[in-house]
Amino acid sequence: MIRATYRVQVREGVGFEDVARIVPHLADAGISHLYAAPVFAATSGSTHGYDVTDHNGLDPTLGGEAAFEVLVRALQEAGVGLILDIVPNHMAASMENPWWRDVAEHGQESRFADHFDIDWAAGKLTLPILGKPYGEALAAGDVRRSDTADGPVLSVPGADLPIAPGTEGIADVDALHEAQHYRLTHWRLGRDGINYRRFFEVTGLVGARVEDPKVFDAVHRLILTLVREGKVQGLRVDHVDGLADPAGTLGRLAEHSGVPILVEKILGTEEQLPPGWPVDGTTGYEFIAGLAALFVDPEGLASLGEAYGDVADADAERVGEEAKELILTRNLAGELERLVALALRLFADDRSARDHGRATVREGLVALMTALDVYRTYLPSDDPADREVLARARAKADAAPLEDKRILDDLVALMQAPGPDAVRLEFIRRLQQTSGPLMAKAVEDTLFYRYHRLVGLNEVGGELAPELGPERFLAVASEGGLAATQTHDTKRGEDARARLYALSDPGTLEAWSKVWHTLPGDVPPKLRWAMAQMLFASDPITDDPDFAHRFREAALKTVREAKEETTWTRPDEAFEGRVAAAAEAMAAARDRLAPLEPVARAGAVIGLAQALLKCIGRRAPDVYQGTFGWDQSMVDPDNRRPVDFAAEAALCERARAAEPATLLADWRDGAVKARCLLEGLALRRERPQLFADGRLETVPLSGREAGRFAAFRQRDGEACAVVVVPTRPLALLEGEGIALSEERLDDLAMSPGVVLRSRLAPGELDAADAGLATMLAAFPILLATSW
Repeated sequence: MIRATYRVQVREGVGFEDVARIVPHLADAGISHLYAAPVFAATSGSTHGYDVTDHNGLDPTLGGEAAFEVLVRALQEAGVGLILDIVPNHMAASMENPWWRDVAEHGQESRFADHFDIDWAAGKLTLPILGKPYGEALAAGDVRRSDTADGPVLSVPGADLPIAPGTEGIADVDALHEAQHYRLTHWRLGRDGINYRRFFEVTGLVGARVEDPKVFDAVHRLILTLVREGKVQGLRVDHVDGLADPAGTLGRLAEHSGVPILVEKILGTEEQLPPGWPVDGTTGYEFIAGLAALFVDPEGLASLGEAYGDVADADAERVGEEAKELILTRNLAGELERLVALALRLFADDRSARDHGRATVREGLVALMTALDVYRTYLPSDDPADREVLARARAKADAAPLEDKRILDDLVALMQAPGPDAVRLEFIRRLQQTSGPLMAKAVEDTLFYRYHRLVGLNEVGGELAPELGPERFLAVASEGGLAATQTHDTKRGEDARARLYALSDPGTLEAWSKVWHTLPGDVPPKLRWAMAQMLFASDPITDDPDFAHRFREAALKTVREAKEETTWTRPDEAFEGRVAAAAEAMAAARDRLAPLEPVARAGAVIGLAQALLKCIGRRAPDVYQGTFGWDQSMVDPDNRRPVDFAAEAALCERARAAEPATLLADWRDGAVKARCLLEGLALRRERPQLFADGRLETVPLSGREAGRFAAFRQRDGEACAVVVVPTRPLALLEGEGIALSEERLDDLAMSPGVVLRSRLAPGELDAADAGLATMLAAFPILLATSW
């Protein structure tokens, strides 16, 4: 049973033997499973491992098979399982990938040609890897014939490409290139001219056809062997929405593996995983959204929105629709045109729809796909939820200024039409495989960098206009899957986000206004607002000499992802220079954040609360590497920086030994947060059935400050674990630390009353009397048990 996971990022100096050394620390902390980033062979210098070159080989940079065995032995000796992150959706479109190289050499005759999602009817394999248009590259000598130990190749900057058998004798470089099964092109053609499915808009990652049983077997051979040998006890499936047939692929994986499966999947507010998926749940992005719903104050959020409206467009829905249309028509232009062509082929045989022209179909697709409110549907299926999604999109798209709105009904009919028609099935599949990247790139990677009312809400799986309140948290915390507070893909560290939740307190607006107006930097007001929130969230508790550089890089990523004044592919160097200078000036003027110092302390209390809450709800809490202590990190790659695991283990030892009063007095060192996690994890280890079979419930509180708290209990019969956390702690802080005022809480009580034993502050209390005040003054959150 997965009881608690610890996510570790391998690579960049962290190999299997390095991870093996931290296993005792994890076992002592109550972690049941190590949860590792992809470990299979990836492109040279890969920092993440999602660019797999060989699904059936462990990456030699991690130490290879021998070092992996060292890790496996360490895990087995400690009784800790291993969950591996696998990437069935795609592989690296790199000549380091032997399958891809073989396809480049032999074209459609390659034995791996059908392993990849390539449209061979569109002609030669398109390789958009040149730094300039082909003719210019040829004239500049960037495309040339070279002789290697393995024979002649076509060399371009950064890659050597194989030559098709029988073409070795061609001496002219251009003629040699034209005789190959591939076509070298400028990298910009990747936007709308390639003939293979890519991951999102990354042309360096090519889609794999794991819906084909033969390809499934080839991709999963090693991982299933490791499962059968007892070396792997769980799987995390990356980008499940990219798969052509998620249900079929997951079903096959479950049948052959027999271990728990978690999926990386973004769920909307009302969305559930499709029925019948044989999985244990998601990796937990929606849990983060649930925490935001609990800790963000609706009144304060509205006030921030009014103030933000004075400097920017505060209509998040309109900004989001603009972002979706931009991404679909520009960044995903090739995918859109493929859908247009398929729809026209299908309409040609329909006398009621064949008069739609290309422009009409294109406009209709843009309107319908922009209106989708989930990442994808899973048609063809019998699930009414899919039809409801399409119905909502159709209704919303009706507001678009289309020349002929009948196209919307005809497109919806294509999506819902039954039957085995191959072209129709391809249209349905490709639209669904495109809607996920559209949502991800438009919302996560555009809207969230354009709209900045409260950037703590701009999180993977988050919502800019969330449903707020404990009911939303309870709903997601009661589901299966991981309870995550931070991942390698989150926009900021969990404690940075907690500070931003505290900024939504209605009492912060005056201080916030003073801060964001007075920070230095020559940037537009909207960006100054965003950068000020970023600075406040990430301001390190202890000194960090690299902070200015880190903050500058995060600011530059923000404006490039926003795709307004500058972009990754069309940079405005003058504007980016202003942003970089402003970031450095702000980092040097962090003393001007002083008016928000109490808010930062309130954020620390919220950080403790969310650390504990993930231990009380869901199937298993997930601890991201290095986050037993405070984590104020920024967007990746900042949140993937190397972790001092020895220091983290020492922090946990200090946290176990210290008295609560000492932990509170020294709160800045992070041991107080480690203590919260350790107690929560220990409770789950002691009472696994309580969390496996119990039910999560809200617990009513009474008293004049009851509205500033939330209480939950996990109950199984007479046994229960209770958590009480302040959700609006700013007005309750006492002194200069993170302790709460006992006087403000003297009438706080829990109903119904039970005798509880506290695990964070010593003693017992009858929760019906005012003993809660004493407990919460001794420690600002409560974890107590009764059985």
